Amino acid sequence: MSTARRASLISYLAVEGLLLAGAILAVFPISGCMAPALAPLALQAGGMAGAGLIKAKSGNDGALDSSESEERCDELELRGPDTIEFRLADQDPSAWRELQLGGPSDSPKWQVLASEQSDAAGWRPVSNLQHMSFTPPLQQVLRAGKPNYLAYAPAEPRTGIERDQLVALTADFGAGMGTFQWNGRTYQYTLVNRLPCFPGPVVAARQTGG
Repeated sequence: MSTARRASLISYLAVEGLLLAGAILAVFPISGCMAPALAPLALQAGGMAGAGLIKAKSGNDGALDSSESEERCDELELRGPDTIEFRLADQDPSAWRELQLGGPSDSPKWQVLASEQSDAAGWRPVSNLQHMSFTPPLQQVLRAGKPNYLAYAPAEPRTGIERDQLVALTADFGAGMGTFQWNGRTYQYTLVNRLPCFPGPVVAARQTGG
């Protein structure tokens, strides 16, 4: 992405972020101190949670002109929502793996983050979901026989990072129609059967200590 393009995008994010923040403040008064950035997702005991949506969507559905589509994809490349993929067994989530954008800046790809705690393809066993109050329940929204990619962001952003994650979630994955609770906060989540904007997922090099 060129310097001029990135500068234009940052200006776009600032305007869109202000509009989103105004809408959020009108509905949810925000109180308390600024929270630190969300840690990487961990669905095992003591970890964090995944995401979902009332009805499955395909990433970037709807008619967009090429400039708007490019702008949204550039936004996603700068800062997107946390994203995972679920593997199902008897229509229940049995394993998950974390995804992020990576690779060269001129040809980014969705990458799977494999670590010492996962198998070679990045899969880890699922636990803890029953304590997270998914509405609707994940079993009602996951689709057997299709990929299930789940993206999420805080429903009431407290930082600029969280605000940008919510903007990207809505713009590129679709407006979240479900929520879950974790650590005293509400998160908005979306389920898609196709990752938006970029190819993948491909397995990245195994990370140590993750």
